[in-house]
Amino acid sequence: MDETRDQVEKIFCPHRMDVVGPNPELNARMHCRRMRNIAVTYVSYGWDVRVNPGHLENFFAILAPTAGRGTFQSGFEQVQASPERIAVASPTEPLHMRLSNDCGQLVIRVERAAVEARLSEMIDGALREPIRFQLGMDVTAGYARSWFDQLSCGVKDLGRPESLLAHPLAIEQFEQNVITGLLLAQPHNYTAMLNGDDRPVPSRLLGIAVDLMEGHPEWAHTPSSLARQAGVSVRALQKAFREQLDSSPSEYLRGVRLQRVHDELCAAQADVTTVGEIASKWGMAHHGRFAAVYRERFGESPKQTLSRQHARRG
Repeated sequence: MDETRDQVEKIFCPHRMDVVGPNPELNARMHCRRMRNIAVTYVSYGWDVRVNPGHLENFFAILAPTAGRGTFQSGFEQVQASPERIAVASPTEPLHMRLSNDCGQLVIRVERAAVEARLSEMIDGALREPIRFQLGMDVTAGYARSWFDQLSCGVKDLGRPESLLAHPLAIEQFEQNVITGLLLAQPHNYTAMLNGDDRPVPSRLLGIAVDLMEGHPEWAHTPSSLARQAGVSVRALQKAFREQLDSSPSEYLRGVRLQRVHDELCAAQADVTTVGEIASKWGMAHHGRFAAVYRERFGESPKQTLSRQHARRG
């Protein structure tokens, strides 16, 4: 038992393993292929066992029995798993397993950092909370079936000596496909956002983006960078600006910059500065377009503002 547990821990994490019933005789088997962000492992114990790893912390675990039965509990969810219904365990929920003596399972370890990075790219924003997948996955229908079929084909190909997956670039693409497919196929707490059903952005989060633009309008803000700082998707941020401020992030930023330029032109001396210098200082790089929107907002050209203030001093 100790040797079996030690070998499994090398791939996954420290855990407790207990045999069920008298006179146990383990007949354990394990095969593993490590990649960069994914480890594909086949595990069977040959006896009824309870395995309690607790919180996985650093990785997600896809638990797919190929034979026998497995009962998986994660947080408040419990799944009776089989080849048709597998489990997806999240790092932040404690995991407990009960495996039958004839249970052999494919266990896919997927690094948490890689999943979080991919999801952040997909929603084009920072994650506000850890990813939590629904535990049970029916792999007989829908996106889950398509994703699991592709995963199974890849796993089979890993064992072939002349597999394309021996090439580092192919491995990288395989891992990306597994992670992206998992995020699309299995429900989790960001699924609505991926599907475009964004939750309303609270005023305090919108305020983060507004404060950044008001405090540093000269910075090269983009909708993506603002959404990342606020911890929301770009789409949600744009919707919040339109509904709460009747503007887009880009329009709001341009308005802040125009006001800063106008204020400085009103206080500047025409013989020691130029319109171009002040406009560039506040991030208005395209001077021709800048002059047009400035006139539209203030009813005169930037040069007229600067000259008028100079004439008053004279």
